[in-house]
Amino acid sequence: MLLPERMSKITIICLQKDLDLALSALNRFGMLHVERSRSIKHEFYRSLIEKAEKASSKLDSIIKQLNIKTSRTVLFKHRKIRRIRVSVEDWTSILESVTKDTLNIEEEVSNAFKSLEEINLEIVDLEKNVRILEILDRFNINPKTLKHLKKTCACIAAVSTRHLISLERALSNFPAIHYSEEIGGGKAFVFVVTTRKNFQTVEKILKSYDVKPFPTLERAIQEPSIALSTMQSHLKELSRERESVLKHIRRLSEKYGNRILALREAAWNIEESLKLRETVFKTERIAQIVGYIPQSSFINLKKHLKKSLGERFVIFSNSHASGEDPPTVLRNPSFIKPFEMITKLYGLPKYDEVDPTPIMAVTFSLIFGLMFGDIGHGFTLFFGGLVLSFIIKSPEEWRSFCKILSACGFGAVIAGLLFGEAFGKHVFSPLWFDPFENVITFLVFSLVIGGIQITIGFIINLFNLAFKGRHVDAFTVALPKIILYGGAMYFLMECKLNFNLWLSGPLLYLACALVFLFFGKPIANAILKKDKVSHVLGERIFEGSELLLSLLGNTMSYSRILALLMAHWALLTATYAISSLVSTVPMIGNILELVIIVGGNIFVIAFEGLIVFIHTLRLHFYEWFSKFYEGTGTDFQPFKYQQRFTRIILKGKQD
Repeated sequence: MLLPERMSKITIICLQKDLDLALSALNRFGMLHVERSRSIKHEFYRSLIEKAEKASSKLDSIIKQLNIKTSRTVLFKHRKIRRIRVSVEDWTSILESVTKDTLNIEEEVSNAFKSLEEINLEIVDLEKNVRILEILDRFNINPKTLKHLKKTCACIAAVSTRHLISLERALSNFPAIHYSEEIGGGKAFVFVVTTRKNFQTVEKILKSYDVKPFPTLERAIQEPSIALSTMQSHLKELSRERESVLKHIRRLSEKYGNRILALREAAWNIEESLKLRETVFKTERIAQIVGYIPQSSFINLKKHLKKSLGERFVIFSNSHASGEDPPTVLRNPSFIKPFEMITKLYGLPKYDEVDPTPIMAVTFSLIFGLMFGDIGHGFTLFFGGLVLSFIIKSPEEWRSFCKILSACGFGAVIAGLLFGEAFGKHVFSPLWFDPFENVITFLVFSLVIGGIQITIGFIINLFNLAFKGRHVDAFTVALPKIILYGGAMYFLMECKLNFNLWLSGPLLYLACALVFLFFGKPIANAILKKDKVSHVLGERIFEGSELLLSLLGNTMSYSRILALLMAHWALLTATYAISSLVSTVPMIGNILELVIIVGGNIFVIAFEGLIVFIHTLRLHFYEWFSKFYEGTGTDFQPFKYQQRFTRIILKGKQD
């Protein structure tokens, strides 16, 4: 349980003509992580892969345009998806069919969006003109009469709002009357009147600021009020057309939604199948597939291959070489499995690395509970998370998160029982002690919790190094850390600040551990004649000094357990204080008091719960994981066709 699933490296050799049958069997088996380390570039497969990638890209674009939901939250029962049957001779013909269907759908969707874009542009232009006409109508300006002015010239135009101030400043130096007003869309209406003598100069200024005249308005033969009414009617007509096109797009989404998702899934399957064929080692007659499977699945794999190939295959199973990095499969009981989601947020453990999930399932709930210690609030989280985990059927990540919340709520209930706290009230005598009356005691307890967790991290690090065969590092680096830090925490609890007790032995013990930490590895390397001693010594002094400085900060960081518990109590105290004040309001005082108490508790559960969850996450990621966890493992990705929206029938065999 503390180590990932043990893996076997598998080599399958079959006739090249049986490769499709072998891959069909591996798909049904669904537990082979194919090794794709070879960089073979086959021109035939490469062109098909590029074609499949292009189809996938187009389908992704269509899905985004039509706003097709690829996953939904499913409540109470799983939504049955009508899968599309795909039955052809080979992946090449499937690709041709997918490409053809994609192009047809793309053309129809593209035409709809092109119509929508044209209407939108026309509406934007019309709205701009309507806004201008409203301004002209307000000032009783008729564009038609402006053409017949003899001594003056007028210009109706638009300018970008970012140039408006500069334009007004430039026009102020000439005998010109100008008026401006923002009309939306980053544009402003500009009306300029000047003498014919100065018009050319003013026109040059307008052009230098990219001022665009309104030819539609300048050619207008109607009064602004009449033109405005006409344009508003046309705008309403365009809005109806736009709504009609939007309805058509929604119908396209409903009509082609499942088919588009099925096509994208088929394109993905084609791409994966072709990539696998490209990397499989082949000669004129045989093909070789190499990969990893869980050790417990070897017999099952042989059964699937035998069912498809009879006796026409050879399979070898052996341990992976020391330089190889097998994929990671976590194996945890169902009640611990939800916490794998938190572990994966940091990164997957390597194959030869301890999986921290089982330990974290306990410490995460415990630390959250101590910071959120309240029977009422804890039970709300526990029961709410439990109910939601049964109601929500998909996606699985949501169910896992609800189960984590439920576990955290259980931890809060336990802490609430120890503290005698429920909904911010002391409901009975604490089973342990009251942290609000014994703040220093609880602070020390918080630091002890941190010390224990950090020590566990150092112990896990020792095992990790041992699993990797780095025994020198395990006993000269990891072990001294455990002795030094564990000893320091123990003596601090026993001796406290009594210097006489410290001088009677503990200091000598810690000094020996410190010397061992700095000089243990250089001495071991000198004896074993491995690395240059001076280089290793410098490395140990630097890393050891950094460790000593960081350990104090790591340990003190656990004081946030006390701080957040106090914050929880303070928020509830404020809630009850406010409710007590409003209870004196005539007529509705009792109702207001109840509303504030209920609303305040809901707010504290939601807000404080989020804050506590984040800080619990931080303690595990930064204070604990940093002591032992790399989290750079390779995800186990078995070869298996996706069949959520499709049902693949290949060469008469169900996959």
